[in-house]
This record gives sequence, structure tokens and C-alpha cells, in this order.
Amino acid sequence: MSRVPRSVFFLLFALSGFAGLIYESIWSHYLQLFLGHAAYAQTLVLALFMGGMAIGSWICSRRSGGWRNLLRAYALAEAVIGLAALAFHSAFVAATDFAYASILPALGGELAATLFKWALAGLLILPQSVLLGMTFPLMSAGLIRRYPAGAGESLAMLYFTNSFGAAIGVLASGFVMIEALGLPGTVQAAGILNLALAAVVWLLAREAEPAPQERSGARSASGLQ
Repeated sequence: MSRVPRSVFFLLFALSGFAGLIYESIWSHYLQLFLGHAAYAQTLVLALFMGGMAIGSWICSRRSGGWRNLLRAYALAEAVIGLAALAFHSAFVAATDFAYASILPALGGELAATLFKWALAGLLILPQSVLLGMTFPLMSAGLIRRYPAGAGESLAMLYFTNSFGAAIGVLASGFVMIEALGLPGTVQAAGILNLALAAVVWLLAREAEPAPQERSGARSASGLQ
């Protein structure tokens, strides 16, 4: 069951970090167009990106203990993130066009319009942020189940590789990808990367990890022999 080297998962998680920080960068550009100010957009994106990741981690801490295959759950989260990225540009254009045409004129006051714009902007990125927050606990717990002897090393390397990929991702999006692909092309490229990651991890995680109680039982049995 543990034939796949852990280094493969470390590399894949670096690519996940690469895509994740592309989203944070791209969302700031998109929401700046809607909110009208770069500082507002960056503040909202940072707050929801970090808050959504915290919510995603909390959900995993409460729900994932009994899941049989955490790496496949991770693959599903990556797949949904990728699909959301492919649809993001069209959803953003449709939502903001509808807001300008129908909602904002009917609100009347500036305060109400501002609150609505911030709420709509938040709804456009919060679900993906929650899913991004689920990736680290799912990947780390899945690897610990498969490689229990190196739990500390797995956590450290996952954190390092994901952070390294994230740093490269924000630089690549800001200095290369946006200029070459535009905003829609950049977010869609990140989405394709997420879908590719999902497919690879799904294939690598063919067998379920042993549940925590099973591992405890196995250790107890070996101690009695």
C-alpha cells in the first residue's frame, strides 16, 4: 500500500500551493474591478482566503476522522477547486453584470450598494477558499496514515513544499502568467493544474488508508505476540 514514495506527494502538494496562490493573486485583480479599489479587494481577498482556509481545516478536523481514504477526499477537493476555477470568469462576469443591471440601481443608497458589493464579492471566492483550507489537513492526515513512522517528517515537508510552491505561484502569476494569458487564462490554467493533480492523486490513492482504530489494533496485536 505504501509503494508510492512520499516524495511524489510532496511534489504534488508543491504544485497545489502553486495553484492556490495564483487564485489569491487573481481574485484580487478581479475584485478590484468590481469593488473599485485595489486596497479593498486585497483586504477582502486576504480576509476570506485565510478565514476560508481556517473553516476548511476546522471542517476536516470534525468530519474526516472516519473517512476511509483521505487522499481520495483530497483529490475530490482539488477537482472541485479546479472546476470552480474554470467557471470563475464566466460566473464573475454574469454576477457582476446582473448586479450592475438589476440589483445596485434598486438599492438606492451608497451604503447598501457597498455592503451588497462586498457580500457578492465574498460569495464568489469563499467556497473555493474553504476547499483550499481542506487540502492540507486531508493530504497530511492521508500521508500519516500511510506512512505512520515518519509523521513529523511528512508534516514538515508538506508545509515546506506547499509554501515553496505558493511563493513560486504568486511570482509566476504576477510577473508572467497574467501578462501572457490574461486574467481568464491564468485562473483557468490554475484550474487545469488542480484537475490534473486531482486525477494523479486519485490514481495513486487506489487503496484506502488504515483507519486509526485499525492501526491501534494492529500495534496492540503485534505487542501481544
